[in-house]
Amino acid sequence: MTGRRDRLPVLVLLVAGLVTGGGQPSQWGLADQAGREVRWDPAGQSRQGARWALGAQTGQTGQVTPRAAATTTTATATATATATATATATGLVTTATATAVTGTGTGTAAEPTFADYVAGLKADVARAWPRAGTLFPGADFSTLVLLVSDGRQAAAITAEGVTPTSVAEMERRGVAVPELIAPAEWDGRHAVAINTALGRVHFEPGPDGQRIGPVLTVFDKITHEAFRFYVQGFALGPDMVWPSLRAEGRRATEYPLRAAPRLYRAMIYNELREAYRAPDTRPARLAAAAYWAERWAREFPAERRRIAIVDIDAGTAEYVGKSAVAMAAATPPGGRREQRAFLRNELLKPATGGTDSVDLESYPIGLAAGLVADDLGLDWKAAVVNGPDTPLDLVVRGVTPSARPEPAGLRRTIDEQVAQANTEIAMDLDPAIAAFRDPRTALLLIPPPPEGTPPEPRSLSGEYIVERVPGTVYRRFTQKLRVNSGVLEAKELSVFADQVDGVDYTIIPFDPTGGDSPLSGDRVRFTSTDLTGDLQVRAGPMLAGKKTFVAQ
Repeated sequence: MTGRRDRLPVLVLLVAGLVTGGGQPSQWGLADQAGREVRWDPAGQSRQGARWALGAQTGQTGQVTPRAAATTTTATATATATATATATATGLVTTATATAVTGTGTGTAAEPTFADYVAGLKADVARAWPRAGTLFPGADFSTLVLLVSDGRQAAAITAEGVTPTSVAEMERRGVAVPELIAPAEWDGRHAVAINTALGRVHFEPGPDGQRIGPVLTVFDKITHEAFRFYVQGFALGPDMVWPSLRAEGRRATEYPLRAAPRLYRAMIYNELREAYRAPDTRPARLAAAAYWAERWAREFPAERRRIAIVDIDAGTAEYVGKSAVAMAAATPPGGRREQRAFLRNELLKPATGGTDSVDLESYPIGLAAGLVADDLGLDWKAAVVNGPDTPLDLVVRGVTPSARPEPAGLRRTIDEQVAQANTEIAMDLDPAIAAFRDPRTALLLIPPPPEGTPPEPRSLSGEYIVERVPGTVYRRFTQKLRVNSGVLEAKELSVFADQVDGVDYTIIPFDPTGGDSPLSGDRVRFTSTDLTGDLQVRAGPMLAGKKTFVAQ
């Protein structure tokens, strides 16, 4: 077994209510983390969910490594779990009060139609994308094409307007309607293809009576992913990915979960948030953020090393996506005061609890750190491209740490959340871990699909690191695993992932002698409710002291 490079997400998106896993409202107001291949799920690791209030992150499915991103991003939108309108992973949600077209304003929303999405996204693109280059070097989206489809209708949107097209025309040009979102090419220009037939999001009004509705939420995710595809470079080939994002890193969280690192990261975010919201308190708030950052790094150095690459990747994309939302929503367009008010009131909600996955914290921390760094006039954007510093590292560098008290009850709340999350996660992970450690079981190693085979949709509700278990444990993993000899379908099954002899495998413990997974000659057949299929196998290398069989 060799060390494996973490599978960073190629996608980050909650499109109109898409959530994976348990999907409960986030106490960080993360509003919609979905795609882990689509990976947004501030709520998704447990029924309890994250408690950050950012107004629009997403769910959690598979990811790819930076080096592999160029060959897999075209199908990144194929990974997702089913959506529910009542579990939108946001601290702002649960009632339908957003307008259907631009997502801002007053009135009760009906579910957006395809025409609503086209009209709203046309307005948002025209307002924000021509000026996106002011947000981050290289983020000039003035020529970017947005291909919108619901599987029946299609339109191409640019800063100049809308050009009707069709699904047939998209297919003729080699652009499939994605499960969610994917990079594409259109008329010789970079494009982002989005599927709007994915449900809806409900949002309550913010403090100023503004709303973040489904269309504006989708625009946020599109811009977030466009930044990842074409600025961070994941759709441009391995050599075009930022140097900082080629480093080692992992999204996984240690299981059993611990409350202290979740408290420290919540406090980092809260202090950065206040440093942006109230500039007159900034020195004290930055000193407090530096205190919690130093304490987190000192007490949990391994987590800090693992998550740094995600803090850069997700954090900078979140900064650009949310800033573009503010550009699109502010009245008048381009008004910096209005943009700041929108960010402050709509998109930066306090953390009133913890998350159950460290990577979910990367989004809001990156957003808040970037906004504060802008206010301070720091040259932070070039620095994060090259690494290894994160937006947080740069904004607290040189600041003398000074402790501030935690909000009343926050530690107790996070303690209770973590205890509940561990109980719920244990129901899924503990049987899988026990099967892995059982000396009677063997391991089935399933390689990536054959060359040229599009990746199948994949969803999961958490990634975890477990003592004495190599690699990563995927919770509630769902995917059709296709190899030359057949297809193995996993449904909400906890599985393992690791790199063996340079190959990234999905790993499933099984009893080769009988039960629901008998081995007969060179074939193994699975007939359980969460795992079905019949594959040819060959003997593989020993892994963690266990016999393995490699699917052919």
